[in-house]
Amino acid sequence: MELDDLEDLFDDLGIDGPTPEQLYQMYGIFLNDIAKNPIELNGKTLKYNNNKSEHPICRGKAQAFEHIITRESKISGKRNFDRERANKIHWIRPILLNAHDVRIKYFERVNDKGENQHFYWFQEKSFIIIIREIQPDILLITSFSVDTLERNKFKKWYDDYRN
Repeated sequence: MELDDLEDLFDDLGIDGPTPEQLYQMYGIFLNDIAKNPIELNGKTLKYNNNKSEHPICRGKAQAFEHIITRESKISGKRNFDRERANKIHWIRPILLNAHDVRIKYFERVNDKGENQHFYWFQEKSFIIIIREIQPDILLITSFSVDTLERNKFKKWYDDYRN
């Protein structure tokens, strides 16, 4: 799939969570795109958190999958289903495989714990993928739709990285 062809996966994905069939399809995409066909970036293999999720929607599935389809509430600290994230799960592989495309804004930033993170921001579609360095490989942290507040923050980080 090319960058120009990226569209939401489902027209009818609910705000509270996917149907069992939709969840099955999303997890299948995750397994195929991330787990069974590892991505290599700059000679490093993309790994993912395979610990089993306890989240009600994702129970027994990889925690990496949970982070891709849920978002942490700033109020409760719990992860809630995020329709925008989940509906773009199939965007991760094509964006990373086309990271050299001028539309993908790449930058690095050290997080609060001192870990270097790689950002792949498809600004045109307001979507970002975050990967962390773990020697000798890299780890998929999350991906999500970028809102207005975050857009300004990521633009500043991108500009700082480029200068």
